[in-house]
Amino acid sequence: MITGLPYILAYREQQQLFLFDKAYIAGVLFKVGGLSTLIGRFIVQFFWNPALACVLVSILLAASAFITWLAFRRSASDWGLLPLCLVPALLMGACITDGALHFDAVVSWMLCLGALAWYIKLESGRAWRAVVITVFLYFAAGPAAIVFAVTAFLDDCLKGRFSSASSIPVAFACAFAAYAFAWVPTLNTALTPALFYDLDAPMPFVHWAPWIAIPAVALISGLFRLLSPRKGLCLAIACASLIAFLPVSKRIAGKYCTDYTSALYQFEHFTVNEDWDGLIKCCKKAEWRPLTANYLNMALSYKGKLCEDLFKYDQRGPISLVIAHKERSIDVTQAHTMFAMGNIAAAQDVAFNILQSLNGFCPAMLKMNAVIEILRGSYGVADKYLTLLEKAPHYRAWARQQRHFLWNDEAVEDDSFLGPKRKSFPDSGFAMYGDPMTELYRILESNPSDKRAMDYALSFLMLAKDMNSVCQIVNRFYGSPALQSLPDNVQEAVLFQSEYLRNVGNLYYFDEEWCLSHGVTHETIRRFEDFKQASMQNGGKAPGRFRGSFWYYLTAVQI
Repeated sequence: MITGLPYILAYREQQQLFLFDKAYIAGVLFKVGGLSTLIGRFIVQFFWNPALACVLVSILLAASAFITWLAFRRSASDWGLLPLCLVPALLMGACITDGALHFDAVVSWMLCLGALAWYIKLESGRAWRAVVITVFLYFAAGPAAIVFAVTAFLDDCLKGRFSSASSIPVAFACAFAAYAFAWVPTLNTALTPALFYDLDAPMPFVHWAPWIAIPAVALISGLFRLLSPRKGLCLAIACASLIAFLPVSKRIAGKYCTDYTSALYQFEHFTVNEDWDGLIKCCKKAEWRPLTANYLNMALSYKGKLCEDLFKYDQRGPISLVIAHKERSIDVTQAHTMFAMGNIAAAQDVAFNILQSLNGFCPAMLKMNAVIEILRGSYGVADKYLTLLEKAPHYRAWARQQRHFLWNDEAVEDDSFLGPKRKSFPDSGFAMYGDPMTELYRILESNPSDKRAMDYALSFLMLAKDMNSVCQIVNRFYGSPALQSLPDNVQEAVLFQSEYLRNVGNLYYFDEEWCLSHGVTHETIRRFEDFKQASMQNGGKAPGRFRGSFWYYLTAVQI
C-alpha cells in the first residue's frame, strides 16, 4: 500500500458532502456524467474513516479487474487473462492519489467496463443496443461512452464483425451536443476524462492511462485468441504486462503522493477529527515547513500547552504560528488557525470562500460556518447550515447537538467552548482589519479571559523575539483569567528583557521587583543566572542543555 494513501482518500471526504436530499440528488443526477458523480459522492462519504476508505477502494479496484476479465475472457476457465486485467485497476489506483482527480472518474471508468462486459456477451441486436448503451453511458458517465464505443468496435473487428460501428459517431455526437447546449464547460471536458478533473488545472496526460488500458486489454485478449493453443505463452505475456506496469503505477503515485503532501492530508484528517495528540505525533515525524509548524502549534493550543511547550519543538519565527495571507486565500490551514486564535472574522472569510471553491461542500468548513453564525447570533443562517449537515449521515448527530444553541443566547454563553469565543468579538465590529497580532490585541481587550488568544499572542511575540511587547502584555493582563500565572517560556522572555533594560540604564520598567510581582519565580531567576554564566563560558552561545527554552531560541535560532 502507498504510504499515506488512507489519508489521501480521507481528504477526499472533505472535498464534498453527499446529501440525502431530493433536490440535491436531482441536481447532481441530471447532468452529463451525473450518475457517476452521484455514486462517487455516495461512496466517498464513507472515507471519513481512512481504513474503511482503503477497504472500499480495494474492493472497487478488485471488482474492476474481475469485470475486465468477464468482458474479454474467451471462456469461464480463461484465468490466464486475469493478471493482464489487473493492469487497468493498478493504473487507476495510482491515478486517484492525485486529489484533483475526482472520484467520479473511478465510477465512470467502472460503468464503462460494466457496459463492455454486458455488450460483448450479447448475441443479437448488437447494433441498436450499442447505440443505446453509448447514449445512456454518455449522460450517465460522461466521456466514458467514447471509450466504450471505441473498445466495443475494436473487439467486434477482432472477431470479424462490425455491429457497433455506428456507436462511435453517436458518442462524438453526444459530446458535441453536450458542449453546444452548455451542459459541459469546454469541448475538452465533453470529449475527454478531463470532465473529472479540477477545472482550474489541466489534466496531466498520465491520467489517460487507465482509459487507454481498456482498449489495450481488448487488443491483447484478441492476440490471446490467436495463441489459444499456447496457454503458457498467454499467461507469461499477461504476467509480464502486470509486472511491467507495477513500477509505472508506483511512479505515478509517487508524483502525487510525496512525503510532504501525504503529511498534509494526515494533518487535515487529525484536525477535522480533533485528535490533537495524533496531530502532534504526526507533525513531529514530518519534514519542517511553516504549515507543519502551524498545525503543530494549533494542536498545542487546543491542549492548553502552546506557551508551555512552544520551544520543545522546532520554531522559526512567527510564520511557525500562522501564515497570514494578505489576499483572500483558499487555505483550510488558515481557516483552522484563525479560528483557534479567536480571529473569527478571518476564519469565516476563508471558510466561506472554501465552500464555494471545492466540489460541493467541504464538511469541516460547513461546520465552522455553522458555529460562527451561532457565535454571531445569526441563528437563521446557522439553521440553514445545520439543515444541510443533518442530511449527511456522518454529520447528522453533530448538527442535531448544535440545534440546542439556536435562539438560545444563554446556552451559548454558558457553553465552555462557545461562551469564551462569543466574548472575544471586538467591540468595534466584526471584520478583519490587520495582521494577526493586531487582531489578537483587539481580542484580548474584548475578552481578557480568552486563554487561547493569550497563548497565541505571547507565543507570536516570543517567536518574533519582541520581548518588550511580551512585557507590555504581562504588565497589562497579568492576574486576568487568561494569565493567572506565567509559563516558564514567558518568564524567560521577561527576565531577558529586564536584564537588557538594566544593562542599557533603563530602570523604570520591568526591574527584578516588577518581575517577581508579575509571576517570575526565584527558580527562573536562578536558572537565568546559570544560563548567563554557561553562555559566557561557551563563547556567547547558548549551551545545548538549555535547548527547549526561550533563551536558547533567542540566541541560537535565526529568523
